[in-house]
Amino acid sequence: MKKKVVSLMLVAAMACSMAACGSSNADAGKTDSAAESTTGSDSAASTEAASTGETASVTEAGGTTTASGKEVLRVAMSADYAPFDWLQEDDSNGAVMTSNGSYMNGYDVLVAKYIAEKLDMDLEITQIDWDGLILSIQSGKVDCAIAGMSITSERSQSVDFSDPYYNANIVAVVAADGPYADVVNVTDFEGATLTSTLNTVWYDVLDKITDYATKDAALDTFASMVAAVHAGKIDGFTCDMPSAKSILVSNPDLKIIDFEGGTGFEVSNEETDLGIPCQKGNTELVDKINEVLAGLSKEDRDAMMDQAVASQPVSN
Repeated sequence: MKKKVVSLMLVAAMACSMAACGSSNADAGKTDSAAESTTGSDSAASTEAASTGETASVTEAGGTTTASGKEVLRVAMSADYAPFDWLQEDDSNGAVMTSNGSYMNGYDVLVAKYIAEKLDMDLEITQIDWDGLILSIQSGKVDCAIAGMSITSERSQSVDFSDPYYNANIVAVVAADGPYADVVNVTDFEGATLTSTLNTVWYDVLDKITDYATKDAALDTFASMVAAVHAGKIDGFTCDMPSAKSILVSNPDLKIIDFEGGTGFEVSNEETDLGIPCQKGNTELVDKINEVLAGLSKEDRDAMMDQAVASQPVSN
C-alpha cells in the first residue's frame, strides 16, 4: 500500500495536527455487505465548518461547497478500526467533528486531511457503519471512503479503488517472555497454538501452517485474544501490523513477530493492500487521489501510522 518520498517536515507538520487510534476487528474481518447503516451521523460537518461555524451548501452542479468557497471532499469512515479510525470525546490531537457532535481520529483521518489539503478542498467526514460504506459511495452520499478497506476483485465490481494507501502486512503477537518470542520464520511456530478473529484473512492464513502448528478456535475480539495469551490458552495470534502496534500500547508484555520477506505467512496483495474506494467511473477523483498518494513514501506512511498509534486513547 505505498509510494514516493515527501519531506520529513511535511510529515512533522501533519503529525502536529493529528492524533489517536481505535479498536475492534480489522478490515480483513469486515464483510463486503453493502446494506447501508449509519451510526447517527449521515452527514458530517467539514473540518473547517466544525471549527468556524460555516455550513456546507449544495451547488447547482451537484457538488458541495462551504462558505470558504472551496469544494468539499466528502469522506466516509466507520470509526471502528483502530488505529485507522476511532471515536473520541473531544477535538484533541486534531480530531475532526462529525455532524452529530462526535469526534473522529486516526490514521485514516490523517490521510483524509492530507488529501483534502493537497487538493485545496475542505474536508467533511461522515461516520457510516462498515456495511453501508460502499452503498454510500454508490448513492453519492459521499465521494469516497477511507476506512481500511482492502482492494478486492469483488469490491472492484462496485467501486473504483485508488492505489493502495497502506499495506497492512500480517504479523503474529506472542508473549514477550514465551517460547515463541524469538521466532524468525513462520515454520518456527512448530507445536504452537495460534488463533485470530473469525472471517478474517488473519485466521485463514493459519490453515497453511496446520502441518506443524494448531489452529485454535477463532475468538471475537483483540481483547479476548490478548487475554488468552496471558492465560496461556494460546501461544499467540495473527493480525495486521497496525493492529498489533495498537495492542502493544496497553500490553507491553507482548511482542510482535514481523517476518522478513519470504519467511512469513503466504498472502496476496489483494489481502493486505488497502485502498480508497470511489464511485464507479469517477476517474477524475481517483486520478487526483492517486497523484496525492504518489507523494507519500512507505516511510512517510509508516511514520504517520506510528503517530496515530502513539496518540490513540488507551481505551481504544
